[in-house]
Amino acid sequence: MDIGKKIKVLRAQKGISQQELADSINKTRTLISHIEVTSKVNYYTLTEIANAIDVTLAYFTEEPSNNKIVNEEKVEYASLAKKIEKLERENELLNEIIQNQKEIITQLKDKLTQ
Repeated sequence: MDIGKKIKVLRAQKGISQQELADSINKTRTLISHIEVTSKVNYYTLTEIANAIDVTLAYFTEEPSNNKIVNEEKVEYASLAKKIEKLERENELLNEIIQNQKEIITQLKDKLTQ
């Protein structure tokens, strides 16, 4: 059985949807579907999937003739998450500045109409 079918079967046995698996490894449902259909997956993502569905990586790699593990660079998702958090905080600060500016404008309008 190829990698994609193994993932699909294990996921179904555990009652996990493609979306739930994708969410648990910070990937998209479309990617999980693609992996299940084509069995093409990079080593890092396969490791994440194995951990998420509680099997060893060897479970997927026992039959080398069916493997289509793609060599890709590991994406530093933890680093991206930190950058996202920083951007969200900066966005909050900018919104506070905008709100303060609106309050100042309102106060100035009030003074001008007095």
